[in-house]
Amino acid sequence: MSEDEDHYAVLVCTLDDGALLVYRDVRRIGTLRWCDAAAWAEYEARLGPEPLDPAFTAEVFATRLSKSRAAIKKVLMDQRVVVGVGNIYATEALFAAGIDPSKPANKVPVEKLRALHGHVVRILDAAIASEGTTFRDYVSSTGAPGNFQLELYVYGREGEPCKVCGTRLVMTHDIDARGTVLCWRCQT
Repeated sequence: MSEDEDHYAVLVCTLDDGALLVYRDVRRIGTLRWCDAAAWAEYEARLGPEPLDPAFTAEVFATRLSKSRAAIKKVLMDQRVVVGVGNIYATEALFAAGIDPSKPANKVPVEKLRALHGHVVRILDAAIASEGTTFRDYVSSTGAPGNFQLELYVYGREGEPCKVCGTRLVMTHDIDARGTVLCWRCQT
């Protein structure tokens, strides 16, 4: 392991075959838990459903999100509501669904929430097929950079024209202190 890689390594485990299992947290925003089965079950019970599970239907999704008065983006990224939807994928899915990320979740029409469900699933599937999103140093489990960044419509494109309508994309930090890029024309 190089010094650069070692700098971000939070945990390094040597496996029986001598291979290294390395947990790297470049931005220091991850969480690592070491627990027994009972503690894991307790932790997992607090998490929302997996968005790629076939049982997680558009109806289930809409019901879970519509219970909150918080901004739809904040709710979408809340791991107690649905797991695995981070800033990049929430930003992209909300754009694809034409939803203003600051709109209270309980004010988003049910048909838009159902559409958002479809976009979340489609975007996560596409990101997985592309082996993730690489801006600087992310690599997949194979060690290769991901390619989903080539498919982004809004995330990381502040100041550029919207690929749909040409309006200049803007960045806000007003929703949850995370950067959110959006198109004021396409997302209402």
